[in-house]
Amino acid sequence: MTKRTATARQPLAGLEVIELSNMITCSLAAMTMAAQGATVIKVEPPVGGDQMRPLGTQKNGVSGFFHNCNRGKRSLAIDLKSEAGVEAVKKLAARADVLLHNYRPGVMDRIGLGSDVLRTINPKLVYVAVSGFGTQGPMADMPAFDHVIQGMAGFTDLQASDDHRFDFIRTFLCDKVTAYTVGQAATAALLARATTGEGQHIDISMLHACIAFMWPDGMMHRTLKDDDRINMSPGSEYFETINYSDGGVAVAPLRDNHWEALLPMLGYPELVGTPMYGSIPARMSNMREVTKVIKNPKLDIGVEKAIAVLKAADVPCAPCIKRDDLERSEQIQAIGALETHVTQAMGKLTVPTPPVQFEGAAASQAEPSPLLGQHSRNILSELGWTNESVNDLISAGAVAETPLP
Repeated sequence: MTKRTATARQPLAGLEVIELSNMITCSLAAMTMAAQGATVIKVEPPVGGDQMRPLGTQKNGVSGFFHNCNRGKRSLAIDLKSEAGVEAVKKLAARADVLLHNYRPGVMDRIGLGSDVLRTINPKLVYVAVSGFGTQGPMADMPAFDHVIQGMAGFTDLQASDDHRFDFIRTFLCDKVTAYTVGQAATAALLARATTGEGQHIDISMLHACIAFMWPDGMMHRTLKDDDRINMSPGSEYFETINYSDGGVAVAPLRDNHWEALLPMLGYPELVGTPMYGSIPARMSNMREVTKVIKNPKLDIGVEKAIAVLKAADVPCAPCIKRDDLERSEQIQAIGALETHVTQAMGKLTVPTPPVQFEGAAASQAEPSPLLGQHSRNILSELGWTNESVNDLISAGAVAETPLP
């Protein structure tokens, strides 16, 4: 396989990433690296494959969910409990630059693919082990999923209602936060390798990544510990939408003049300049009370008029867009955030374009996601297996191969 050369727009071209994972975290991290030029081989079980494959709206056995985290990869479907599976990963690691996995602590060691083993084979390998709760502590061996980490990291409390009922942020936030943490850590390690000539082992837990993500604003009120601190509301209490009969407005009134425009628009002109609303410190000290006027507007002027008033006062604002309407948003279209493409297996799809524009140039990742084991034969051939030996592995159930329809 010919290696490509890195460019400003494809900074990871020429690098090979081996991904052994289920669900979002390592899959999305590896896909992000693929968008930046890396070659990614996804190693998954021959029966069923990645658990994302059948989840949600799908075609030919591949879901949109899976496609959104696995574009541009090759799939090797092989049993890691088999001798061939262990040998294949060792041979892949020998030539790879990065290996990502999200198996529970100790699993890779038990099957003979631990960090020490693979980095002895290839000292330049960056080996990233992702866990739910970390490698130590009473919960280290427990299974983790986004919902669980949201609870442990404080997000369900962040979303709690006024009657203190915990609630979720209804997206796989923790998986995706960890994915971007993994991608950043892997590329930082590659930069270090350029100087040291050596790879390294990296541990990342979803819990730790999400605590770090939530902390800057979600725990701003618990950061300072001295008794002489001045207590103010956390940033989480500053989030409230204006809801009208025809839709909603997202608003972030920060400065005094913002409130001078906002309060009359909401039907509360008498509150302009009052002690609670007259200064940033006063508002930040009473944010739960302050935002009640946003939550309960007296005047139902509608989204269009509200946006006009707020724009005239230079108040940060935008209409709340329903998910089903995102593709029609003029602004989203203007920045080229989405692209529609056609693949042989899944037909017509709409997906995000890569958000990072190297050299200021728009990028595309209009590539197919692999069918389960679509590239098994080619990858094993590259690693030294003959066509007959691959057939034997398929017959034994150690390898799966799915041709394009």
